[in-house]
Amino acid sequence: MGAIIALVAGFVGVPRPLAGIIAWAVLAVAVSGAALGGYELIKHWGADEVRAKIEKENTDAIHKGVDARMSLDECLDAGGVYDFGRQRCDAATLGPR
Repeated sequence: MGAIIALVAGFVGVPRPLAGIIAWAVLAVAVSGAALGGYELIKHWGADEVRAKIEKENTDAIHKGVDARMSLDECLDAGGVYDFGRQRCDAATLGPR
């Protein structure tokens, strides 16, 4: 560290104690920047994993819903009323249509 301080003192033209403060400050900024960069990278990877998991669960739920939906003929045969707007079978009505 002494060589770095001497280099900073000679390059900048400041006394050695001030050069030491500058060298330590630069070192602290570099270390904190590296730590913050690592934190952001890990946080980004974690967010991507969670986002991918949620998208997969949503896709699976959509496919299960489509597979479970009854067709028009199956709905009418079961005594239900087919809702064309929502494209699904509703329970039979209680009164005349």
